[in-house]
Amino acid sequence: MTRALIQLSPRGVALYQFLTLIVLLLVLYAIGFCLSAFLELPADPNAGVVDPALVSRITLRLFKLTVLSGLVGAGVMMAGERLSVQRCRWLLRLWTALVVISVALSPFNLDGALNLAAALILLLVLAATIGGAAINLRVWQIGLALIAVSSVAAQLVDTQTAEALRAFQIQAACPFAALSAMFWLMRRYSRVEAEWAEDGLKIVSVLIFLAGGLISLGRIGLPPVISLAATALLPLCYIILAGHSYRALASRNDNASLAPHWIALATLFWLVGGAFLGALSIQPAISEAMRGTDLAAAQEWLAGWALLAVALAFVNEAASALRGDNRRVTGYMPLWLIAFGAGLATIVQACRGVAEIYLRDVALVAPSAMAELLLPLTMVWIICLLATAAGSLMYALGFWLRRPRIRVVNG
Repeated sequence: MTRALIQLSPRGVALYQFLTLIVLLLVLYAIGFCLSAFLELPADPNAGVVDPALVSRITLRLFKLTVLSGLVGAGVMMAGERLSVQRCRWLLRLWTALVVISVALSPFNLDGALNLAAALILLLVLAATIGGAAINLRVWQIGLALIAVSSVAAQLVDTQTAEALRAFQIQAACPFAALSAMFWLMRRYSRVEAEWAEDGLKIVSVLIFLAGGLISLGRIGLPPVISLAATALLPLCYIILAGHSYRALASRNDNASLAPHWIALATLFWLVGGAFLGALSIQPAISEAMRGTDLAAAQEWLAGWALLAVALAFVNEAASALRGDNRRVTGYMPLWLIAFGAGLATIVQACRGVAEIYLRDVALVAPSAMAELLLPLTMVWIICLLATAAGSLMYALGFWLRRPRIRVVNG
């Protein structure tokens, strides 16, 4: 297959390298979560050889780097000419160095230091992109600042508060930044008016921040009156987000990338993870029962894939724009595999979580016997994860096979 030849400015080359980094991290993350799942099998043949806690720590680090790389890349592209070519190159090198060092050191128990390093780099990225009045960029900058500050604060507080801050990152801070990319993408694949998109971003970002903040506070414990009122508020916030997303999808232009499909998937994941699981998790008794179970893990998994779907939408649209051919960069198969794989994995993992709570609190089953009893659900869960990983690998393969030959021009 002959690779197309395209001409890119140095800024365009740096952006394309950012996209490649995101896709590479996605593949590594897919390998990590599959390996973590296999190590949960009760008859693990590698018992004693591979430490499940170690694999889990590496996988979590890869997830964070993938999401943050997507957010940073989207911000750099939204900044456009406000960001000089030299700064763009410098940011790429700095972020790539952080990714390489973080992956290399992730097997060691240095999470605090790596989180602080990532927060520092995020603040440097924020400083480099300061300027301009575009609402998308301002919302993105606020989101980046929230991620950095919460990462630092999590190292200075007690365990329960740190857990709430980690939930704040995935439920509020990262979505806040991701929404800026989401509404920026809407203007590229939809005919919606610029004024409507800007007003919509202001409204939705505040609502999702409020909803994510309530879900995070649920980790510490909300008064019953507030948690009851928030039960109705959370679905409303995410329904308003879905309404804005639908309007953009219903008014498509001739953009041929799959960015709108990935945005639709992200919206669906936020609806289920925030409106349903989020409303459950803020009830004091349910929150306490969920702690440490697969039901809580399912909520985090779905929230994480909502963020990853936005990142993959950005990769699709940015690659198509840089190539200048208005064609799909990746196919439909990765989309369906990830959609059904990640979605069904959430359902099965939530079922496992409910079974865990019953076996632990009602049947009083010993933790050592629980893995055997949950084995049927675990096997179905692993199959769903394999489908998700296959979708991730196919996404990367499509991106790689359709990579162009690049000629750098300074014009």
